[in-house]
Amino acid sequence: MSDNPGKSFASLPISQLICGPIIAVAQGQSELCRVYLDYLFELAFKDGNPDNGINSVKFKLPRQIVTPTGDTKTIELEIEAPLLSLVPVPAFTMDEATVQFTMEITDVKTDTNSSSSSLDTTAKFSAWGFTSSVTGKVTTSRENTRSTDQTAKYDIFARAAQQPAAEGMAKLTSLFASVMEPIEASGSGS
Repeated sequence: MSDNPGKSFASLPISQLICGPIIAVAQGQSELCRVYLDYLFELAFKDGNPDNGINSVKFKLPRQIVTPTGDTKTIELEIEAPLLSLVPVPAFTMDEATVQFTMEITDVKTDTNSSSSSLDTTAKFSAWGFTSSVTGKVTTSRENTRSTDQTAKYDIFARAAQQPAAEGMAKLTSLFASVMEPIEASGSGS
């Protein structure tokens, strides 16, 4: 490792570390759109082909009407609703994507320097028939250690959100609710 830990950044592919996840999110969004369109065509059209006509639901709906004479009678309405307007389509989008990049560099270069020194001394003393000696040793030691470590981390957060229900389904639900109230017939004798 160099003496300047900042030089370690120069060899890292920072643009790939930060832009790579964002590109992956864009590719994921593209795949979500493809799945959406495949499902949409399969649901909307017979055999998934617009030339074959639409998939629809046909049913008869009894409806009370009030005649001009004030009588109430039931008529049968025939309803044909496109299947696409009745079923929620899984329309997911990437609502948010955040790339968090954190790089920590700690220059922990292992470098050990040792030095030691030693001094021996002896002193003798003799007086009145008495002899003594003192011996001593002084030692000093010094050691310096330094080590190096590097850490890089990045996180990706993505959130998918369901789109609101189709407008056709809301209208059909409203139609079903309105059947409960009788309507007034116009004209002479339906």
